[in-house]
Amino acid sequence: MTPHLIMLIITILTLLFIGYCFIFSKWVIGAFIAVFIQSILLFSIRYFWQDKEFGDAFTHSFDLLTIVIVIIFAIYKINKDKSRE
Repeated sequence: MTPHLIMLIITILTLLFIGYCFIFSKWVIGAFIAVFIQSILLFSIRYFWQDKEFGDAFTHSFDLLTIVIVIIFAIYKINKDKSRE
């Protein structure tokens, strides 16, 4: 139960930080770094603490949600930069 709670807290904190970056246009690269660090932390918890296989831990940590957030954020920033010109 404890690893799942820690993973949930890490994910919520990451989403809050990404929301902060979106709302206040602060430190754009920080959102990408936060998602990457979150995935690494989730992988570490699953692989070392829960003793899952490497492949399972990797595919569940670097998931579709991470990729979607990065793509949406990149599209948002590209459109925002184009509108400034």
